[in-house]
Amino acid sequence: MNYKMFAISLICLFVLFSIPASSESSNLKIDVYYNDQLYPGASTPKPLLKIGEPFQLRFEVTCYKKNELSAKLTSIGDNDFDIIEGPTSKLGAYTDKIMEANETWIIEWTVAPNEEWAGGSAPINFYYQMMDLERPKTIANGKFTAAYVTISNEYYDGPAIPSESTNDPTSESSSPTTPAFTALFAVFALIAAVVYRKE
Repeated sequence: MNYKMFAISLICLFVLFSIPASSESSNLKIDVYYNDQLYPGASTPKPLLKIGEPFQLRFEVTCYKKNELSAKLTSIGDNDFDIIEGPTSKLGAYTDKIMEANETWIIEWTVAPNEEWAGGSAPINFYYQMMDLERPKTIANGKFTAAYVTISNEYYDGPAIPSESTNDPTSESSSPTTPAFTALFAVFALIAAVVYRKE
């Protein structure tokens, strides 16, 4: 019985860790990073931040066709987050680039929540659009939530740019890794319950 549980556990581990760390289609691939940590395509960082606490979002977009790629950050409203640094100065403003086939464009913003959603939560979304260069036609477009941020009523008084220590398990900014960690243990608990129930 122990061998059976061990084999099931190995299979579950393989399935959990083989999830691709990207969003991919026949037109493009997007790798998403929150504070330099790569997130799988199906997961979203859910940090708890203070008002004015900065975080970094990086998108590594690889296009498989030549096109004009446009991208922007959005939220519920146009003033829900402040952009501290990046290719655009406010939410809803586009940045664009002519992309060659198989070229990768790294787009990075440093963003901070303001008082707009203090005491609540708001998404920050990434929107992209690929335009055909030969004729005015959209090849592909899409939008996904890059981070779902809960904002406390407290004000941040730390450094202006997140440090590399944000991946430290004791830091608040690393809390988005908790759901994956919890999911792993939930799977093991479920396997154990099924195996022991059959005994």
